Amino acid sequence: MIACRPLPRFESGCSCLPVAARHSSLLKATDRCVMCGMCLPHCPTYHLTRDEAESPRGRIALIQGVLSGRLEQTPRLEAHLDHCLGCRACEAVCPSGVAYGEIIDGARAALAEQRPPAPRWRRLAWHWTTGVIADRRRLYRAARLLRLYQRSGLQQLARLTGLTRRGTLGRLDALLPPLPAPCAWPSQLPAQAEPRGEVGLFLGCVSDVADRATLDAAAQLLTRLGYRVHVPAAQTCCGALHLHNGDPATARTLAQRNSAAFKAHTLEAIITVASGCGATLAEYPAQDGAALGAPVRDISTLLNTLDWPEELRFAPLHKKVAVQDPCTLTHVLRQNQAPYSLLARIPQIELIALPDNRRCCGAAGSYLLTQPAMAEKLRDEKIAALKASGAEILLTSNIGCALHLRAGLRAAGMEIEVMHPVALLARQLETASDR
Repeated sequence: MIACRPLPRFESGCSCLPVAARHSSLLKATDRCVMCGMCLPHCPTYHLTRDEAESPRGRIALIQGVLSGRLEQTPRLEAHLDHCLGCRACEAVCPSGVAYGEIIDGARAALAEQRPPAPRWRRLAWHWTTGVIADRRRLYRAARLLRLYQRSGLQQLARLTGLTRRGTLGRLDALLPPLPAPCAWPSQLPAQAEPRGEVGLFLGCVSDVADRATLDAAAQLLTRLGYRVHVPAAQTCCGALHLHNGDPATARTLAQRNSAAFKAHTLEAIITVASGCGATLAEYPAQDGAALGAPVRDISTLLNTLDWPEELRFAPLHKKVAVQDPCTLTHVLRQNQAPYSLLARIPQIELIALPDNRRCCGAAGSYLLTQPAMAEKLRDEKIAALKASGAEILLTSNIGCALHLRAGLRAAGMEIEVMHPVALLARQLETASDR
């Protein structure tokens, strides 16, 4: 069962009203927190710092203080809120049912209203970035330029000269995998077996250019199992980047565009391969006209519920394979067991869960770029656990986690393949000529 909440709809109202009046519903949501502290052992930033202000209940207290006017909105206060990864591990264990994800997103939007305008260059950079990910044609053009950068030798030159050794540019360069040539998707992919139904495939933005292999694998398995797969050309970014960075208005606009794109078809489900996108899509608010018209299903979850025909068999895999559970799959969608059941179809695979799997890896959308120190400390713990496990392959169901962990492994000099569970499943799928 998906236990999700809609995108925040906290009122903004007239800017002449006091902050507390304009955000009364947000303050009311914080009142559910009884400050019991059961969230503390599950919070990644509290785990690293042991600082109460870096815990969920500490952040809720700060939000209550600043919105009620008892605390001043200072850079230090905002930093404590910005350090939150939004992993929602606290929400999953809260006995009072505090909607923490809703609260932290609402607080960031509220504080953004009160903050002085950012420097013009920063606003232009944000506008350009969000514009690219929301427009697939611009996204593909950017991907072609990045691919040229990789294949022309410019990337190697930039690394040798130290241009990408540090700062945001260096972190972006470290995250960038070898990019395939982007190409437009067909509007639909026909079923390759007895018809079972019709589903929609959500492409996302980063996945479409940096993890095309997983999308191809998902489409291959769905069509082999009898599904006609619709790929609406009008779909766009899920809006997670905007929502978690204090821009819910743009997130709702993108949600409405996706709703119109997928509602144009009669679908049994909308399939995602990135759990971060899936969590955001599943929480689209019906009251804002953004309902998708079909349930959102993670690809592993859907495939795990199906009866597979006997002719679809998998080649044995004599390797130890570790699975990392993304926070969005575990704490938001609560479907993190599906990849394990699905991968058990591969004969002789040695499947293990990455130790301390319920703690965030540090990727958290754009967090790995905006809060690199905290993100890298959390990643270092994962890399150490992976090294101790002896695994040869690492699987994760979220593209952000994959890019973050792959960069960490490369920096540590570890040759471990990182991929999506469904990509491994498709690779092990035997064809008739194999038998």
